[in-house]
Amino acid sequence: MSQLSQLSQALIDDISLRRPTVDDLRSRNRRRHVRRRSLAAGSLALALGVAIVVVSVGETSTAPTGGVKTHLASYYQAAINVSNSTLETVGLPATVAIPTRVSPSLSTASTNSVVSYVGAEYCPYCAIQRWALLVALSKFGTFTNLNHEVLSSSSDTYPHLASWSFIGAKYTSKYFRFDPVELNSDKRSLSGAYEPLQKMTVSQRVTYDKFNPQGELPFVDFGNHYVTLGASSSPAVLEGLSLSEIGSDLNDPKSPVALAIDGSANYFVAALCSLAQTDSPAICSTPVTHRAAKDLSLGVGTSVVTPSATTAPIQPPTNAPVSEWKKWSVDDHKFMLGVAANYRSPNPACTIINISVNANRSNTPVLGVPAGITRWSISIKGKCPPGRSAKGL
Repeated sequence: MSQLSQLSQALIDDISLRRPTVDDLRSRNRRRHVRRRSLAAGSLALALGVAIVVVSVGETSTAPTGGVKTHLASYYQAAINVSNSTLETVGLPATVAIPTRVSPSLSTASTNSVVSYVGAEYCPYCAIQRWALLVALSKFGTFTNLNHEVLSSSSDTYPHLASWSFIGAKYTSKYFRFDPVELNSDKRSLSGAYEPLQKMTVSQRVTYDKFNPQGELPFVDFGNHYVTLGASSSPAVLEGLSLSEIGSDLNDPKSPVALAIDGSANYFVAALCSLAQTDSPAICSTPVTHRAAKDLSLGVGTSVVTPSATTAPIQPPTNAPVSEWKKWSVDDHKFMLGVAANYRSPNPACTIINISVNANRSNTPVLGVPAGITRWSISIKGKCPPGRSAKGL
C-alpha cells in the first residue's frame, strides 16, 4: 500500500474525522428554515403537525420488525433458511474446530441456560463466527433487528471482511437465552483505539474469565456445556466477498463458505441441542447432528474413512515395475485424503485453518521412490492461542 493510501485509510476507518460537504451544510440550512416556518405556523397547523407525528409513531410501533423473515435482507434470510439437507451434505469438515466440553460450576450457574457471545466489530475472526451462530441459532428461535453492517479492521490479518454486528439485534427462543456482546466498534477514536461499545454482564465476565483466561475473541459459551475460543473456521473464505455473495454461498454445500460456516454450525447445533432437552426441534434428530454430538462428547472427530483409505499402502521395492509404483501412488493419495478428512487437533484450543494434501514429484529418486512417481504429503495450517505451541495442531 502506498504512503498516500495509508494516510487516506485512517480517514476511512475513523468516521469522526470526516467533515460535512457543502451539500450537507445546505441541507442543514434548509432544515433550519423548515423548523422556523413550522414554529411560526398557527394553532391549526400545529395540531395537524401533532396528529401527523402521532400517526407516524403509531405506524412504526406496530409495523413488523426484522424478525419477520420477509423483512430481512436477503443475506440474512439465506443464513436463516439454510436447509437441514444442506447441513447434512456439508457434514463435519476436518478444517472446522470442535467446541470444547466444559464443566459447569457454582460460579457459572447463573448462565447455565444462556448462550453467550463475546466479540468485537473490528475482529475478522468474529466476522465468520457470527455467520455460523446465525445459521445454528435460527434453528431454535427467531432474530429481529439484524441490520448493523460492519467491516473488519483494515489493519488485521484478514482486512475489510464484510460482516454485521449483533448490536441492536434481538433473539427469541423457548429453549435458551442468547446474550451477544460487541465490546468494540469497527471505528477508531482519535487515539487510534477501537471505540468501546458494550460491556459484559457480571455473570458473563465470570464465565469469560473462567473458560477463556487468554481473552480470545470471539468467545462463545453454550450454556456452560461447550465453549469456543477464537473462530471455529478460517475467515479467509470471506475475503473479497460481499454480504450477498456470502449468503448465496451458504446454500451451496460445495462452496468453501458453506464448508466453513455450515460445518461450524453443525457443531453449534449439536451443542445447542444439549440445552434443548424438551420438545427439541427436528434438526436435533438429523444424522449429522448425532455425529456432531458424538464428536463433542469425545472431543475428536468420529467420521469413518473409506476402507480403501484406512491403511497406509506398503511402498514397493525400488526395482518394482513402474505400473506397481503408479498403483502405490494412487493408493497413497487415497490414504492421505482419508487422514486429512478425519484429522482433529489434539489441542482443542487450537483452530485448524486449512489442511491440504500436496503432490510431490521429482526427476530424481527420493526416499526410495523412483523418479517421476508422485509422492503425497499433508500440510496443516492453524492458529493456537497466545502462549500455546503450534505443535498443538
